[in-house]
Amino acid sequence: MPTNLSKISTLEDLQREQFIVRERLKTRQKSLQNKMYQIPGELAAAGVNSFIPQIFRGKLTNAALNGGKKLINSYFDPENATGRNLFNGSIKKIGLVSGVKSIFKFFKGK
Repeated sequence: MPTNLSKISTLEDLQREQFIVRERLKTRQKSLQNKMYQIPGELAAAGVNSFIPQIFRGKLTNAALNGGKKLINSYFDPENATGRNLFNGSIKKIGLVSGVKSIFKFFKGK
């Protein structure tokens, strides 16, 4: 996406263009960060979806998967302070890898 920089002729023009580029980069970085926080939920939903037989897939299953994705994504989102309190109380915080292992063991056992 080449930009025409011929309009820059003074120091003020250069500073204004730098500001615009920095703001554009901040916006894109924020967008990428938001997408990164959605990855754990997408991985969990894809894993669970692979265990569900084709005949059981439908609106109810999709709603449950979307709800699970939102719950997982809210836990990993640093801006969502309430999601951090998901495992408070007597339940210990578990790591992502050990949590995924226990989920696979649960479905494998059934």
